[in-house]
Amino acid sequence: NNIITSSKSQTVKTIKALLTKRKKRNEFSQTVVEGPRMVFDLLENPKTRNLVRQVLVSAQNEHDFRDDYLSRLISSLDDNNENQEKKKEVPVQLVHPDVFNKDCTDTISPQGIVAIVDIPNNNDIDSNVAATTNTIGGTPMYLVLDGVSDPGNLGTLLRSSLACNVAGVVLLPDCCDVWNPKAVRSSMGASFQIPIIESPSWNDALSMLKSKGVQTVYAATMIENDDNDDDAPNSSVSYYDVNWTDGPSALVIGSEGNGLSTTVREDLTRKKKKTATEDIVVGATHIPMGAGIESLNAAVCGSVILFEYSRQ
Repeated sequence: NNIITSSKSQTVKTIKALLTKRKKRNEFSQTVVEGPRMVFDLLENPKTRNLVRQVLVSAQNEHDFRDDYLSRLISSLDDNNENQEKKKEVPVQLVHPDVFNKDCTDTISPQGIVAIVDIPNNNDIDSNVAATTNTIGGTPMYLVLDGVSDPGNLGTLLRSSLACNVAGVVLLPDCCDVWNPKAVRSSMGASFQIPIIESPSWNDALSMLKSKGVQTVYAATMIENDDNDDDAPNSSVSYYDVNWTDGPSALVIGSEGNGLSTTVREDLTRKKKKTATEDIVVGATHIPMGAGIESLNAAVCGSVILFEYSRQ
């Protein structure tokens, strides 16, 4: 390959735009994946390989290029002897180190390899529910993210969701861009393997969940019951006392700074505990904690509860 030596290269401009602009990611329906582990995972997985459009490698020197991951990458992409029907050629482009480190990465310590990857149309919850139920022999669980704005937390929750066989993830307004490269990096590829639905509103999310058979939604709260607080949940149940296997259910995780949004809290504190428009019970759950600890990180909170669902 010829080496790209200029930031004016159209390929470099595309990478830079996908790294920094949500509008461009939506326009091209593509994102950027960085690091040898994630790039290889996508290439080696038959379900995601065809999403990879181009791989860019920093041309440090010939010796480094032939070492470890990079040599394996070339041999993988050049392998024309077996499983060819499942593989497609993925162009590999060398980039001058100075250009690569300046324009092709958003990390402090570049890992020398990035890929332009198509954003999948992975909102097919129905097929994933069937696969999930067959895999774990249990009932579907849905994760609803309510204004989770930190890409690292969102990506971690996607990773935990995949590990726990969650049927699908629903994003309410004010969540960060799920295809932000940092969120994708934190998900370790889970973004490409689990159904993700961006819902325009809480009520729309409830309607979708109802259509999937969900009758109970549990929202994670910061506190246990507080009889002196009119806005506190009517009855918050410890997450390990919830029967997560009693039919399809959903878990709501609020934002890092403000917790649950007003619209979710309104349904949570409703005396009859059913939403105004949907025949779904919205209850509260919490993680018991020691004195002096007010709350947990959103990703930690969601992951702890999801793994309890998986254990049950």
